[in-house]
Amino acid sequence: MRLKYFLPVLFLAGCATPKVAVNPRADFSGIKRVAVLSFSGPKGDLAADVMTQSLLEHGADVVERQRLDSVLKEQSLTASSAFDPATARQLGRLLGVDALFVGTVAESTPQSTYIVSQSANPQANVTQVANSSVYSEGTVMGMPSAQLLSTTANVSLLSRMVDVETGSIMWSASMAYEGFDITSAMSGITDAFMRSLTPIWPGLSAK
Repeated sequence: MRLKYFLPVLFLAGCATPKVAVNPRADFSGIKRVAVLSFSGPKGDLAADVMTQSLLEHGADVVERQRLDSVLKEQSLTASSAFDPATARQLGRLLGVDALFVGTVAESTPQSTYIVSQSANPQANVTQVANSSVYSEGTVMGMPSAQLLSTTANVSLLSRMVDVETGSIMWSASMAYEGFDITSAMSGITDAFMRSLTPIWPGLSAK
């Protein structure tokens, strides 16, 4: 795809919604306290921190992640083993939680900025980078024939809520999103996740 040299700031997809699946047998009314394990993939710790923040902002009781990491280390456990019923029950007992959030960062492309010099053609083209939106930040001081362009950050997250008693998946969601940086893109996704959980989980409150 080719974009013209002079580009307006593009609005990001704020109305995007996640793809969600809910276990019809799950009892969300019994979930009082949860823990968020580190996500697998690039920036997995950051994704877990952002998910924790979104849960807290919606009124959830969440175990402090340092406490969680300490227990995992002491018990020689990993986030990927949370689906094992015995492991889920063990973590639930040690942490005093009813459910665990696990996840994967499927894509994490950071924002980038670069200078584009105008050629003799006043409608010089700029190639779209890494499927990101490109927006203009204006001209470059001292370089009247150049323009500063930036690409948005792209993030794709998958998350699951696991019942510690059974190891069953209660809720699962995935979503891709663009933000001005990785953290804001992740926050956009986790906030959308919370909106999908609020109607079915009494432990959450609408923001």
